[in-house]
Amino acid sequence: MNCPTERVIRTPDTGDLMSEYPAHVEIEPRVHLVRGLNDARFPEANSLFIDDEILTLVDAGSDVGQVTSTMKDLGYRLEELDRLVLTHFHIDHKGHAEQLRQISDCEVMCHPLSVKGISTFQGWAEECGITDHPSFNEWIPLLIEWMPLLSSDYKITSHFQNMKPISCGEVELIPLHLPGHTKDHTCFGINGLETIFLVDIDLTSFGPFYGNLVSDIREFKHSIKRVIDLSPKLGISSHLPNPVTDNLQELLEEFLGVFDKRDAEILRRIYDGHNTVEKLASLPTIYPRIPFEPYYFFEECMLELHVQILLEDGVIRQERNEFEIARR
Repeated sequence: MNCPTERVIRTPDTGDLMSEYPAHVEIEPRVHLVRGLNDARFPEANSLFIDDEILTLVDAGSDVGQVTSTMKDLGYRLEELDRLVLTHFHIDHKGHAEQLRQISDCEVMCHPLSVKGISTFQGWAEECGITDHPSFNEWIPLLIEWMPLLSSDYKITSHFQNMKPISCGEVELIPLHLPGHTKDHTCFGINGLETIFLVDIDLTSFGPFYGNLVSDIREFKHSIKRVIDLSPKLGISSHLPNPVTDNLQELLEEFLGVFDKRDAEILRRIYDGHNTVEKLASLPTIYPRIPFEPYYFFEECMLELHVQILLEDGVIRQERNEFEIARR
């Protein structure tokens, strides 16, 4: 889940893998990118369809019409879907999972840490940390407008394990538990680790999103470094319209560098007198702008994670509930 107010898509050179915007494209034999509508901007997200012995969909954030069109083009009906694999609990990823399960009676798999956030609306809200926030009641109608099925219960039928391959037939999906964005966030290698579904290590110009109770900056940075160390040749983002081949390592490094840029901006603004989380959020500091009052929750969550690390590292100190620079 990323919730930038204006997702300006960086379009890295994809080696001319695709230039148009069809509902789906084959990125490897039997592996199709099912594109989310509106360039996969939140609350849409890309999915993967595996056309194999076990018809498998990874994530359910792409519009059901996109999934239906993909399966129809490949000679299937939606009712023939065998398995749905969910990468984490965010609404733009679990999305239409329950609707698809009811239509197809498919297996629904997730990481064990995802169960609470996927299964119920209350569980999702508690994992986000929004239930006690003043904006919670404002979020509810906005969320239901975006994702009417969100208030429904979702049924999970099985769990996957980190690094234990999920066989679809010829295609194997390798779960890579890479937390930080959320505690359950899982990427997937496809027939090895040269091609990785990066999910919300999404390479967008907004940068990393970690605006939840179960988000963690240090874990997120470590997860991105793990992907860099794997040196994949092709990365598939949940929120870019095309897979990335050229300059993938550089784009991952750039994405990782956003954390330090945000730290620097926070320090600059504290020095200028914006010395509380509330003052920093009011500017805002991480989002380019706040379109709806509830977005302040995400802004504040991310700022709180930054200032906590800056406090722990002795870069800032807190006096009378205000921050000041300890060293420059």
